[in-house]
Amino acid sequence: MFFPVLFFLLLGCFVSWLSIFLLLHAGLGQTSSTTIQHHHTHTGVIPRIGGAGIVLGFTVTYLLCFFNLDDQDNASLMHYGVFAGAAGAFLLGFLDDMKPMGAKVKLLAQIIIALLAHECGLSVEKFKVPFFEVTFDLGFFSIFLTVAWFVAMMNLINLIDGLDGLAGGIGLMLMALLAYLGYEGGVVISTILALGMVGAILGFLFHNFPPAKVYMGDSGAYLIGYVIAALSLMNSHKGTVIAALIAPVLALALPIVDVGFAILRRGIRGLPLFRPDRLHIHHRLLGTGLSHRNTVLVLYAVSLFALVGGLLAFANQGRYLPIFLGFAFVVLLITLRGQKFTADALRNVVNDSIQARQDTRNALHLKDWFIVESERADSGQHLWSDYRFILKKMGFIRAELQLGEKARNFYVPNTAHDQPEELWQYVHTLRGEYPGQLVLYAEKNFFSERQFAILADIATEAWGKAAARWEVVNDGPLHFEAKAKAAESYRAQKARSLYRPTY
Repeated sequence: MFFPVLFFLLLGCFVSWLSIFLLLHAGLGQTSSTTIQHHHTHTGVIPRIGGAGIVLGFTVTYLLCFFNLDDQDNASLMHYGVFAGAAGAFLLGFLDDMKPMGAKVKLLAQIIIALLAHECGLSVEKFKVPFFEVTFDLGFFSIFLTVAWFVAMMNLINLIDGLDGLAGGIGLMLMALLAYLGYEGGVVISTILALGMVGAILGFLFHNFPPAKVYMGDSGAYLIGYVIAALSLMNSHKGTVIAALIAPVLALALPIVDVGFAILRRGIRGLPLFRPDRLHIHHRLLGTGLSHRNTVLVLYAVSLFALVGGLLAFANQGRYLPIFLGFAFVVLLITLRGQKFTADALRNVVNDSIQARQDTRNALHLKDWFIVESERADSGQHLWSDYRFILKKMGFIRAELQLGEKARNFYVPNTAHDQPEELWQYVHTLRGEYPGQLVLYAEKNFFSERQFAILADIATEAWGKAAARWEVVNDGPLHFEAKAKAAESYRAQKARSLYRPTY
C-alpha cells in the first residue's frame, strides 16, 4: 500500500511543480489581471496561474485511473462527473482570472456545474441524524442540498485565499483527510484522486509559500473546492455518510467561522455581503505584528486541530467527537478571556450600526460614481478635484494625497481640521509607478471609530479603482500633471466637456 500512495502523491506533485515552473519560465500569466487589489495583502503583481499546475497534476492522476473504469458500472458516470465538474470549475475560475466576471454570472455557472454533478450521481440523497440510527430520505430536496454543498465548498476555498500558502495548505489537509476516508471506506478511485490532489497542491505550495511566486487564482480555488465536495459525496455512497460529510465540515471550521462572521459583520454595517475587507482572521493576525509566514503557520495549526475533529467524526462512529467539541469549547473560552461582552456593549454596537447604514450606502454610491466619472477626467488634477468632492460628501473634513514627489491637500473651513485631538485619522499606502500615501481625517463628534474605518476603507478603495481605470483608459501612469490621451471621437470629447470641476 505504501508504494501506490507514494507514487500517486509524488506524481501529482512533480507534474504540478514542473508545470508551474515552465509557465513562469515562459512568462505566461503576466497578462492576467495586473491591477493591485485594494484588500489584498501582497505588494506586487504576481501571476495567478497556480491553478493550471494543480489541474494538470489532478488530470494525470485521473487518466491513470481512467482505463480501469467499467462503463457498465453504475458508478462510472459518477467517476466521470468528478473530472468533468473539476474541469468546469477550473475553466470558470480561469476565465475569471483572465477577465473578472460579475458575482451573479459566477454564481449561475457554479449552480450549473453543481446540477451536472447531481445528474452524474454526486448527490446528497439521505440525511443521517448524528449519534442516532435515524436516516431520512431527502427526495426532491436532494437537488437543493447538493447545489448548496458544491457552491459552498467552491466559494469557501476561494474566500480564504487571502494569504500566501493559506488556501493551498488548508486544501492539502482536506485532501489528506479525504484520502484517508476513501481508503477506510474502500472507495479506491476517491483515495487515488485525493492522493493525486495532495501531491498537486504540494507542488503548487513550493511556488506559493511565503514569499509567493505564483497564486492559485480563482481557477485553483474553485477546482480544489469542487474536488473536496465531489470526493466527500463519493465516499458517502459507501456507508460512511456521516463521516464523509461532517468530517470535511469540521476540518473546514476555520474558514466557515471566518466567512460566517464576515457575512454577519457586513450585513450589520450595511455593506454588500460579499464585499472584501481587511477584517478576516489572517488580517487581524497580521495586525498584531506577525509576519506572513508565521500567520500562515498559526492558521495551519488551527486547521490541523480542526482536522483532528474531522478524524474523530469518523473514528468509532463519532463516539469521541463530543469530547473533542467540549475541549474545543474550553479552548475558545480561554481565548476569549478578558473580552468584555456586556448587554450595553452589544446594544451600542447595534445602535451604531443602524445609524451608520445610511452613511455606508451613500459612500458606496459615491464610490461607484467616482469610478465611472474617472473615464471623463482629462488630467490627474481633474481626478483629484472630483475626489475632493466625494470626500466632502462622505463627511471627511481634511485629506492629503501624495503621488510620487507631488502632494495635494484640502480641508473644509470652519471645522476642527487643525485640531488633531478631535480627529480620526486613516493612513493608506499607495502602490504603483507613482507610489505615495493617502491620509483622511474626520471629526470624532460625527463618526464612531468603527464607522470612520468603514468610510475610510471605501474612500481609499474608490481612489485606487478610479486611478486604475484612468490608467487603463489613457494608457499611462497617473500623477497630478498627467494628461488624458486625445479623445477618440467627438462624442467622447463632448462627454469630457460636459463637466469641469472647480480646482
